[in-house]
Amino acid sequence: MAGNARGEAALSALRGLGVAVGLTLAGMLALAALVVWAGLSDSALIALNQALKIVSIAAGALFAVKPGGRRGLPLGGCVGLIYIALGYGLVALTGVAMITPKMLAMEMVMGLAFGALCGVVTANLPAKRVVR
Repeated sequence: MAGNARGEAALSALRGLGVAVGLTLAGMLALAALVVWAGLSDSALIALNQALKIVSIAAGALFAVKPGGRRGLPLGGCVGLIYIALGYGLVALTGVAMITPKMLAMEMVMGLAFGALCGVVTANLPAKRVVR
């Protein structure tokens, strides 16, 4: 029984991570269009990129935990941490951005904390009722 619960939790975390990554990809396409058509400044692009990370982690935690769900803290934290680690891992593979260990650690802690917070809030939302 414990193995099944772990498997369900892992699938929930993967589902949330998939939602977060998908939302990020769609958001990046929109940001690229804004850069081309509206000529966004670098500072505006950085701010919108951070906002996109926050929205993606929140959406990922929401889909991983679901309203009224269980394990909000670890599932949300897992989604946030893996999302940030995956993002920085992909950026590091391109070799374009200069990432300092301090910046990476701060982002990972923030992703973990924000994902855990969103997971706890989502778990405490009322669950949807099934009408028969």
